Amino acid sequence: MTSSTRNNALRLATALVLLGCGSVSAQQAPDPSKNLALPSAPVAGATPATPSSQQSAPGPIGRLPPPSPQLRAAYDEAFQLSMQNPSDPPTLAKFAELAIQVGDIEGAISALERLLLIDGNQADVKLELGVLYYRLGSVEAARMYLEAAKTSAQASTDVKERADTFLKAIPKN
Repeated sequence: MTSSTRNNALRLATALVLLGCGSVSAQQAPDPSKNLALPSAPVAGATPATPSSQQSAPGPIGRLPPPSPQLRAAYDEAFQLSMQNPSDPPTLAKFAELAIQVGDIEGAISALERLLLIDGNQADVKLELGVLYYRLGSVEAARMYLEAAKTSAQASTDVKERADTFLKAIPKN
């Protein structure tokens, strides 16, 4: 995988949008200076939101509004492209982003796990997977991915701190 392709995949993967999550209070709001940029050209009909890993505290998935026809069409197209190109990082990352926007969390997880099969050293993707698994209630899978993101040699300080924040929110057994 080229550096440019990997950077594009990471940029898209870290820009995953999770709609309908529990609200984040002002005290819990992430530092705006640390926010990762969302894609510059959002999909028509998509509602801007905070990337899932940018939220300070995990919460359950709320009810999502029905996706707009434009968003649904973009999701369907991205799904078809991901089936045609199952090992293309930008295609997988774009599908994961759109899957979250339409409420297909399991589809997003599948695409992100395929990204890790291509390049397992993506701490940002591990962080996103940990957050998404937590939102589904799969705390053991969430813990595994969050620990991997936190201990990754390639993880930025920000990724390590965010992974630690989410790990602290997972109840101890």
